[in-house]
Amino acid sequence: MENFDYENSLKRLEEIAATLEKGEISLEKMTELYVEGSELIKKCTKVLENAQLKITEISGDSRNE
Repeated sequence: MENFDYENSLKRLEEIAATLEKGEISLEKMTELYVEGSELIKKCTKVLENAQLKITEISGDSRNE
């Protein structure tokens, strides 16, 4: 996940959501987009969790000084 781009992933999620909301694509394509979106959500969530952990660690470290 080193090359994962959070901001571009959010943009892609917005594109996927818009496409799915229109409903003008085949069921097969909808399924593909749903799977792609689900994977992006998992990765974005992991990035946010890691960022939160780092912030917590930094905050904890600064309180101990």
